[in-house]
Parts: sequence; structure tokens; C-alpha cells
Amino acid sequence: MQYIGFAPEEGALKGSRLQVKAIISHISRVHITPDTPNLTVVQYARVVALLLLGGTMCPDSSGNLVSLLYLAKLEDIIAARNYSWGSAVLPFLYRELCNASEKGKVTIGGVLQLVQLRIIPLCPGLGAPRVHMGPHQIDNNRVLPGAPYGAMWNCEQTFTRTVRITVRVIRDILDEMQYD
Repeated sequence: MQYIGFAPEEGALKGSRLQVKAIISHISRVHITPDTPNLTVVQYARVVALLLLGGTMCPDSSGNLVSLLYLAKLEDIIAARNYSWGSAVLPFLYRELCNASEKGKVTIGGVLQLVQLRIIPLCPGLGAPRVHMGPHQIDNNRVLPGAPYGAMWNCEQTFTRTVRITVRVIRDILDEMQYD
């Protein structure tokens, strides 16, 4: 309550993890204005950072729970912006990828978008036509540069075509990859 400004409803807390649904529900009820007290703004910032860390950058394999472990590092929200969060995200992802090879493992946690950006066949829109995102000529002397590497996957997203966070699909794709 002190850190994030709300007490989760009964059932929203599972050990030291909080349901994403409870966090989003709280965020949707808070309205920040110029008159909002500083404490409320800081608590709101912590909740958003918690959701980003535990829900996007270092998600567990549950898909709907966020670890409250990160709150300790968000106590001083000013200092938190100076932390090297990327140095925490990569080892978390590497550990999850290593654990994915264990027998009986069916899901992977971690920010799998980083893996997808480095391994072309793991594009989220398997089988969907890609949109060319290369340099674009505006006029005779102006050219827009090409989009970032990951943008080449700009394609139709559907639940049936999008790679879900499943070990089976990723293992199959990695097994079928050729050296080139």
C-alpha cells in the first residue's frame, strides 16, 4: 500500500506475485493532473514501472502475475532511473531460455521479443506477408532511412498466426533452422 498506493483485492495476490489485472485496474482508476499530490504521482510511477518490469521486461511464465520483488528497487524512484535495467533483463532471459530445455517445461518467461529480433524465423506473424520497410524516396534529393531491424516483421497479427510464448513452437523453429 505504501509503495503503490493500493491494497490488492483478495485473491489478486499469489504469494509474492500480484495479478496484472489488479495493476491495470488500479492504473485505470488513477487520474494524474497538475494538482495531484506528489506522493500519488510517485506511487503511480512505481505501479507503471512494476508493470513494465514484471509484465514486459522480466515476465514470468504465468503470463498474468507480476513479481513484487521489483518494488524494493523502486522505493527510490529517482535512483531507479539510473539503474542498468537492461543488465537485469538479459540474464533473466538467458536463464529462462536455459530452463526451457528442461524436460516437462511448457512455457518460457522473459522478454522473448529480444530473441525474436535476433532470430528471423521467430517472427510473430508466421506465414504472413511482410511489409517492406526499406529506404523510401520522398523526392529527388530526400530519402527516409529504412526502419529498424525488428520492423521488418510488420505484418498482420492474429491469434492463429502469432507465435505464443510456448516452448514447443520455438523449439520446432530452432530445430528447423539452417546454418545460413
